Formats: sequence, structure tokens, C-alpha cells
Amino acid sequence: VASIMFYGPAYYPGGDLIWACLLAGALMACIAFGFITWTITLPRSGGIYVFGSRILPPGIALTMSLVEITAWLFYCAIAAYWIILLGISPALTFIGYLSGNEAWVNAGAWVVEPWPMFIIGSAFLVASGVILSSGMRFYLTTQRYIFSLAVLGSIMLIVVLATGSNEQFIANFNALMGPILETDEPYQAIIASGKENGWAWDGNIDWKQTWLVSNWPFLPLVGAAFSIAIGGEIKSVEKSQTYGMLGAVIGATIIWVITISLCNSVFGYEFLGTAAYNLLEGVGVQTDPTITLLAGVLTGSALICVLVSLGFIFWMWMWIPGMHTFGVRAIVAWSFDRIAPEPWARISPTRHTPVVAIVFTMCINILFMALFVFTEFFSAVVILIEAAVLAWSVVLGAGIFFPYMRPEIYEKSPIATKKIMGLPMMTVGCCLGFAAAQFYFWTLFLDDIAAGHDPKQMAIVGGIFVIGLAFYFVMKQIRKAQGVDVTLAFKEIPIE
Repeated sequence: VASIMFYGPAYYPGGDLIWACLLAGALMACIAFGFITWTITLPRSGGIYVFGSRILPPGIALTMSLVEITAWLFYCAIAAYWIILLGISPALTFIGYLSGNEAWVNAGAWVVEPWPMFIIGSAFLVASGVILSSGMRFYLTTQRYIFSLAVLGSIMLIVVLATGSNEQFIANFNALMGPILETDEPYQAIIASGKENGWAWDGNIDWKQTWLVSNWPFLPLVGAAFSIAIGGEIKSVEKSQTYGMLGAVIGATIIWVITISLCNSVFGYEFLGTAAYNLLEGVGVQTDPTITLLAGVLTGSALICVLVSLGFIFWMWMWIPGMHTFGVRAIVAWSFDRIAPEPWARISPTRHTPVVAIVFTMCINILFMALFVFTEFFSAVVILIEAAVLAWSVVLGAGIFFPYMRPEIYEKSPIATKKIMGLPMMTVGCCLGFAAAQFYFWTLFLDDIAAGHDPKQMAIVGGIFVIGLAFYFVMKQIRKAQGVDVTLAFKEIPIE
């Protein structure tokens, strides 16, 4: 909700956020369906590497996996960044506005400066490594409590919005922000200045913008499939993965539709669009338009602002260890197949966790945080999602043919006898998933705001593919010199 409402109306004026969420939800459900059939057929941990390596050329499978986990580890850093930008900073700023204490406002501005953001964000990334190193039981327990608190935060925001009105918000906003922005009617002034500086909307739905803005709800929905990373550690995999993946997509989409409808009604679409546009472009009358701060303005309560902000922070935190786990499990799976150094899969004898892989990926997370905060290396925030979705589509496309090309494995699957229109369920599920993944690859490719195809950014993505292939062939030669044929591992079901 925070990112959709922050970037959506600002850069996609006329894009209908509700239809965008429904489109993203429907297509992510198709992708999830494809991965459900994969994870039921090969219930092992390691994500798309496990799937792809049993049907694709091993070098391609490893490359797709490396591209994918690079994206997820990068988004650990993005999640830490958004915790600060969309959670901590607005809460501190609003407390300052309400109390008249300039120190709080300054603190809200200070935390988004490069060094404070890097240090605070890195602390979240290190915390993820510590939690994962402590064991899956501890990790899942902490996530369970955080999930519950995050849901309560979402419910609180919905209640706050449902009991408010646009008239109440405008009155409260003008009263609070008038002296700060030195204008009598800041709500109206923000809209007027945004339009003067290039934000334009004729009041009608723009279907092209709706299509493109659906990239933003699609971004968090990819997390619905992250349980494929720990497929070998899930009991009752057919039931649990189906309920988990599809339930996540449906539940998130419902919450978004309700919350975004209320946000548009209470805050106003034009205000949300122009306020974020002015801030992001550095023009006109500027204010922080994050939903957490605006909820505080609506109620006039610093406590409500803080509690809603905590809900957002908890949701964004859940991304970090979840994506971190994905990278760890993939690296361990590589090591099991002997195409990565054995120490990467070394298990702590006391904590029973792959500490080496956890620390290694944690360092990569921190490196990405530094690149994102201090450089323009990744100027398009969602560019690596574009690469990951392409990797997904390759593996889902291969799944269409898996029942025919690897029948000795597929026939052992619980879904081997299930047909849809006379075709294997896996073929149908992966066909739908492939089409949906390709749809979002090209949607991201054509969206210059979220990802696009800037030559510099595409060179970065292409470089990751090259690194994956080079890594495979170097490790293959090392193993060959040791008398090990790594290709033999790909002819059988992976070890658990």
C-alpha cells in the first residue's frame, strides 16, 4: 500500500489502482499455480534452481537461479530502505509537526540522509542474518508474531480511513500544515502547484497507465511464491503450498482494494498524485505524502501515526528474512549439487543452520544497500524484478514440457494423475505461469519509471547472466579436475 500509493498516482496519473491490483493479483495467481505444480513435483528446498536443473541445461539453470537470488537479495536492501523512507521518517516528522518540536522533524529528515540510512538499513539486514542463523523455528516464530502485528496495523489503518472523510482530512491538513508551508490552503496549493509543474489528469481512467502501474502491486506479490525456497521443509506440501501461495495473493489483493479505495476517497487521488509528484520531482509546494503520515493528520493523533507506521514497518520487515532465506537455500542447493564450494552449505553443529551461506548473503545485502544509497548504480528501482521475472518465465516454460521429458520423476508426483482438459496439471499450470511471467517481463520492460530498458541498467542485468554462466563453467572445470562429473547430479531427484 505504501509504495503503490507513493509512486502510483504521482507517475501514472489516470492509472486506476484498483484495477491494477486486480490485474497483478490475477496474473500472480497464475504464476503461483505454476510454481505449486513444480514444488509438489519436486518438494525440495532451493527455489527455481532445483526445478530448472532437472530439465534445463545445468548452466542455464544455475544462471537463472543466480539472477533470481541477486534480485531478491537486492530487494532485501530496498525493503530496509522503504522501512526508513515510508515508515520511520514519516512517523518522526509527524510527531514533530504535531508537537511543534523541530528536533523531531529534523530527525525525520536525518534518517533519510545517505549515511544514517545506510547504517540503519544495514542494522535491519544484520538482524535478518542473526535471526536466520538462530534456526528456522526461531525465524518462523518471530515472523508469526510480526505477521500478526502487521495485520493489526493494516486493520487499524482501514478503521481510521473508514471513520474519516475527505472534508475532515482537508480541514485537519490545512490547519496543521498551513503554518508549516506558509499558505492558507496547503491542500489546494499542493494540487495547483503539481498541475502547474507537469502533473496532469483529465479525470478519466487511462488504461495504459493502469496497465503500467500494475507493476507496483506485482512487486510485493512476487513474495507469495517465496515458499518454493523451503519446499523441502514444508509438511503436507500439496495442501500447504496451495493454500499458502494462493491465499497470500488473494488476501493481499483484498486488503489493497479496501485500503486503496479508502485512501482515494479520504485523501483524494489528485492530492496523492500531486503531493508525491512534487516531492519526488522537487517542485512546487512539497510535503511528505506517505499514507502513515496522512493517517496521523486525519486523526490528529501521533499515537495513531506511530502505530500505523509500525504496521507498515512490520510488513516491510517480513520481506527481508523471507528474501534472505531464498538466497540462502538456493546457494545451499548449488553446493549440494557440487557446483558451489562445499563450505557454502556447511551446517552449524549447534544451531543446525547454514551459517556460512547466511553470512555470505548478508554481506551481499549490505553491499547492495551501499550501492543503492551512495550511487546511481541502480537508478531504476524495479529493474532486477524484470530480470527475475524473466528467469521465472524460463523455468515455468520448461515446466510445460517436464511431464513429457522427465516422466520417471513426474510420475512419482501426487499430481501425476490429475488432468486439465486432457493435459497434465503441471503443463497447464506452468503454461499459465509462463504467460503471466512474460506479461510482466514486457510490462516492466516498457515501463521507464519502474524498470524499463535503459542501456546502462540492461547492461547490469546482462552482466548478472554472464556471471552465472561463467560461475557454472569455472566450477564444472574445478570439479572435473577433482574427478567429479557434476552433471550426474541433475539426472536424479535432488537430495533432501
